[in-house]
Amino acid sequence: MNKRPRMKDRYRRFSFLSDVEGMKNALGEMRGLFVSKQPVLNQNARRIKQPNIPDEKWFIQTIKHKVANHPDNAMEYPFYGEPIFEDPLIGFVRGSDPIFDQFQKIIGPHHFTPREIMKWQADNNGVVPPDADDISVVSFVMPFTGRTKQDNASAGDWVAERWAQGRLLGEIFSQTFVREIVAGLMDQGILAVSPDATPIFNKKRYPRVGWASPWSHRHIAYAAGLGTFGMHDFLITEKGCAHRLGSFVVNLKLEPNRQRPADIHAHCLQYQGVSCLKCAQRCPAKAISSEKAHDKEACYEKVAASLKYCNTNYHIFIYGCGLCATGVPCESHIPEATIKKLPG
Repeated sequence: MNKRPRMKDRYRRFSFLSDVEGMKNALGEMRGLFVSKQPVLNQNARRIKQPNIPDEKWFIQTIKHKVANHPDNAMEYPFYGEPIFEDPLIGFVRGSDPIFDQFQKIIGPHHFTPREIMKWQADNNGVVPPDADDISVVSFVMPFTGRTKQDNASAGDWVAERWAQGRLLGEIFSQTFVREIVAGLMDQGILAVSPDATPIFNKKRYPRVGWASPWSHRHIAYAAGLGTFGMHDFLITEKGCAHRLGSFVVNLKLEPNRQRPADIHAHCLQYQGVSCLKCAQRCPAKAISSEKAHDKEACYEKVAASLKYCNTNYHIFIYGCGLCATGVPCESHIPEATIKKLPG
């Protein structure tokens, strides 16, 4: 369980120094530092044929139960006890799906394939890496609550406090419960890994795509059929684009449960020829336009500047924005005009 102390009735003072877990989370995301020790594969259990191997239903029920009942899905002061996320969406994609080779061409060779990250975990445990066809990726979408979306939709220049808390605490919660699932699988002798909770995960500027990570939860969610990209680069899902995403890799053959649209922008009004650009109007950095779509560098500068704002005003160590994902037609659902255009 996460050891971050929850602020019940007061602000954390001097968060630039005192919000240790926030700083660790940020440095972990950017530099792969302070990640928890990887669980060790129980090789004795691995040699025994397991009677109850987790299947798709098990993963869906387990993740939904974690989000509904885990004590770490909770806000701090002044929203103490409020949940961060609502009921999640879960999807699966096989490790042998050709889309992962496409990601290495589109995003760059730095982006792990499921087999590459699983090989890293296998090598750590002294076992033979599984074939790509014996690997699956579990992807999930956790929508923010209505209150968080409403607050951020009302914000103008800077991220709202509920969203900022959700950005930090939600990320910590996501990594916490995924580690719990991965540790449980490893104890059963099932090789598993959470890519963003490893020391080889870090975000940096890459020549072709700018700021990026070696494991994109957004692209994994698209691969699993959970949504498509908007002008703002958020993933538009059946529960909208105001969410956090997560994923992990398992040495199991899980069947995909959703159909992936061929058009990566199938749910975006603007890309589908319906005049919108509400996300561009919401962006305080003017980082979204019909000509250039999403300018990641301009976006990064604004998000980076929010670190000081969040520390000064909300007393937590986090950066964030999300203004373009709230107060827009795709905030909480797929816009109807794009649904009508989908085949079938």
